[in-house]
Amino acid sequence: MKQRGKLQVRLLGLTGSITRFPLTAAFLLATAVVISFMINRPEEDYSKLIITFVVGTFLSAVSQVAYERFFDKTITRIILGGVVVIIAGGYYLLLSSLNELSTEVGIRTIVIVFASFIAFLWLPVIRSKSTFNESFMATFKAFFIAVFYAAVLFLGVSLIIGAIDMLITSVDENLYLDSADIIFVLFAPMYFLSLIPLFSMKQANNSLPQDLLVEKNSENQSQTVSKFVEERKEQEDYLLKASGATKFLETLISYVIIPITAIFTIILLLYIIINITGSFWTDNLLEPMLVSYSITVIIVYLLAARLNNAFARIFRRIFPKVLVPIVLFQTISSLLKIGEMGITYGRYFVIMFGVFATVAGILFCILSVHKNGIIAPILLVLSLVSIVPPVDAFTISRVNQTGRLENALRKNNMLEGNAIIPNTSLSEEDRQIIASSVMYLNNMKYIKDIEWLASYNETNNFEKTFGFKEYELIDAEYKNDYFNRKQEPIPITGYDFIVRSSVNYQENNIKIGSFKNNGLDFTLRSVFTKDEEWDIVLIDENNNEILRNSIDEIFNHFIARDLEREMLSTEEATFTEENDLATLTIIIESINNSEWENGKSQYADINILVKIK
Repeated sequence: MKQRGKLQVRLLGLTGSITRFPLTAAFLLATAVVISFMINRPEEDYSKLIITFVVGTFLSAVSQVAYERFFDKTITRIILGGVVVIIAGGYYLLLSSLNELSTEVGIRTIVIVFASFIAFLWLPVIRSKSTFNESFMATFKAFFIAVFYAAVLFLGVSLIIGAIDMLITSVDENLYLDSADIIFVLFAPMYFLSLIPLFSMKQANNSLPQDLLVEKNSENQSQTVSKFVEERKEQEDYLLKASGATKFLETLISYVIIPITAIFTIILLLYIIINITGSFWTDNLLEPMLVSYSITVIIVYLLAARLNNAFARIFRRIFPKVLVPIVLFQTISSLLKIGEMGITYGRYFVIMFGVFATVAGILFCILSVHKNGIIAPILLVLSLVSIVPPVDAFTISRVNQTGRLENALRKNNMLEGNAIIPNTSLSEEDRQIIASSVMYLNNMKYIKDIEWLASYNETNNFEKTFGFKEYELIDAEYKNDYFNRKQEPIPITGYDFIVRSSVNYQENNIKIGSFKNNGLDFTLRSVFTKDEEWDIVLIDENNNEILRNSIDEIFNHFIARDLEREMLSTEEATFTEENDLATLTIIIESINNSEWENGKSQYADINILVKIK
């Protein structure tokens, strides 16, 4: 009976989270539906919709906790929800205006989601009896509980599906992905929200209502006051339980995580002391380790803020003082690396985090643990600064890398007007500057906007444009071939369907797409046989092969050619196979072949056109 009661409470909490976060539930449902479409229609691109709904999910959760903390009128809640919907709609229109989703868009979205999460933690406890530490602990617990329940549920569902598939009837392989979609995209987040306590209980944060104090002669006053006090006590107990560490978690933090962090800190300090005049300042592998260490210390500090044992107290007293010099060293090291590789968006964020971690460490040293919440607005401001022009990571890095490249070209008389003159006699340093800057600008899709790089943007031939190879390969046995199709329209007249896909070497029996024609079902698969033959195969609904087109022959066709350029016309990128039943045409978008002594890697983005006769 007791266990059934607990289950009933859990279910009521889950349904209560839908009532409490209705807009968030709607965005999550929309996300799950779109992901389901993506699973069952892999040829379609739903990424822009998914990104929009994810952003809407986080913003709607933030709007709800903001409403709970600062407002009480229903109309205000509706207005806040409407603002979130408008922002999400505007974000989708912005994404829709882009031809493709770039790294920049992805990083900006991640920062927006991260900033929303920090606001979700901080807003409920602004000017509240509850602290940021309690909000952080409650969220931490809720996250892992939700993940655990979701994982157990998915394991159970997978076992049931597997049993049906083995013992009763075959099931679609996508059913596992659909189940994961429902459980991890819809159930887990809503269950997580059901575990988030309502910190903004206005009665719990105020004194007795004024009407009770005025009516001193009321007969019911004593009972009403007692009821009010009892309810407030229940609310406080509820918050204490929701935001407090369980015995297991306290033991884990105090006697496992803190000692491990201490040992790692000693090792890190010894390394810094030994190498302070040498490799510490140029060791690129150490930078992510120091950032990870700083993040770990801050998280553990917040988790240990309310623990009252010797290990936790020593940690809170000592580690902020250790964190500050380590983060300062890491930030200085990152600043020094700018001279070597210039500013990239990654280094920008590393330096920005170094600034935050340094400030957080200093504040931890001088403020009581109850005031840790001050780091939240600092992190929010730095997050917004990093994505808002003109001081954002992408504008700063683009300007820096463009200027760095232009200076190197002018220094070597390689830039006249808007024309680049190849030079074969550059110093190793200048070659490195040119190669790294061009690579960064190319990866970030900035080259098309730089007028004097138009020739390189058109041909994508680095050696022909600048006069030297982009990569100086140590392994003489290594070979790499890479080709792109020019951005030209693809004629589809005479075909029934066109499918866009990416294929990889040795991926066997991968479903590329499916479609109907005259009431019959057809499927395209990438097939890698035991004889290492790699084909795109058209199959009918009875699993009979209709036609195949060899990817191997396409790769061999390009590998055997010695092209001076890397851009192909649509005609050069087109390969057709035909029989009495169908026509199967493959048009290459990009193709990459890498070979070395012990193996090879092949990858291609392709368009597949099909005509059923």
